[in-house]
Amino acid sequence: MSYAPSTIKQFFGPLITLTFCVASSGDEIILSNGDVLQGQEQQQTEDQVLWQSDNFGLLAIDKSTVVTINGIALNAPAEATVELFSNTYNGDLSFTGGYSSGNIKREDWDLDGDVEWRHGDFRHKSEINFESHSLDGSRPAEQYDIGHAVDWFFQDKWFWSNALVWGANDDRSIDQFYSIGSAIGRQFWDTEITSLSAETGLLWISEELTDQTTDRRLTWSWAADYRRMLSNSMEIFHRQGILVALTDMSDSEINADFGLKVPVVKNLFTELKLEWIYDNQPALGTRSTDSQVTIGVNYSW
Repeated sequence: MSYAPSTIKQFFGPLITLTFCVASSGDEIILSNGDVLQGQEQQQTEDQVLWQSDNFGLLAIDKSTVVTINGIALNAPAEATVELFSNTYNGDLSFTGGYSSGNIKREDWDLDGDVEWRHGDFRHKSEINFESHSLDGSRPAEQYDIGHAVDWFFQDKWFWSNALVWGANDDRSIDQFYSIGSAIGRQFWDTEITSLSAETGLLWISEELTDQTTDRRLTWSWAADYRRMLSNSMEIFHRQGILVALTDMSDSEINADFGLKVPVVKNLFTELKLEWIYDNQPALGTRSTDSQVTIGVNYSW
């Protein structure tokens, strides 16, 4: 018996189409020995893949022998997720306290904290500082400030920094102040052993003084930050900044911190620090220079 081509097409066409659709909708698993199995994945356990094979029925395949499923490696790592606090996240917390009684009653407290973290091309830095000093039971003179800065690394070493700081300083007759700044900086190097960065830009400062006057000025700023590990894990650090008012070049301010951290136990240090400030146009009734030496405890992570 013979069939016309049209009859063969009508008879086998649907069957061929159905077979192609079933084959194309199935999964494919490739094993480490080179075997390729068509079928359908049923389930994955901790050690096995349950596979419904087209030719061999239900199989329990050891995961260690599986290369790919549908072209995807079985043990391929998941796409990396961006974390807010990357592995460059670090910080410091320092505390200094002193109390004396008898002929002279004195209390001094100093708390400093800062954290830094990287998120892609951005570096975030937050700082907080609180100081309280009193003599013979007098009202404590307090100084506090809190700030945050964001550095955008538009090139490998170069960054654009924007910062905001708010606080007060009784010792310098400042009831309240805030500053907003923008600068271009360079991270010359940054390793576990040593780090150096510098930046320069513009800083707007607004100070409300205790004599009810206000001092507002736009300044040129320059700042540097350096640290280095010494033998036995000791660390020296130095931070400094220079401000010059653009409307009065004779109005300037310099501040600097010099310090040494000596390890006690893991992440815990004894910190010796000198803080120095010079303001050639201080508020009425205050001196141009302030300095203090502190010895306290520092915790770094």
